[in-house]
Amino acid sequence: MKKFKKLTREDLKTVKAGQVWIAVTKCGFTATTTQDWTAEQANAWVDEIEKNYCKTPTYSGSDAQHLASNLN
Repeated sequence: MKKFKKLTREDLKTVKAGQVWIAVTKCGFTATTTQDWTAEQANAWVDEIEKNYCKTPTYSGSDAQHLASNLN
């Protein structure tokens, strides 16, 4: 995984590209971008980050549905 530089308040003040978007995903991953996006585009970006970094487990030991499907 890439290392990200933690942006200071001063860094955020000097950004010239447009808005700063900060995403905190449901699995705790944090991402920052300075794209000049609409809110809809930023939400799509967050959804893609969650899809790539917050994988849902495919099996849980107490999940009867997956246990039953493995018997077939």
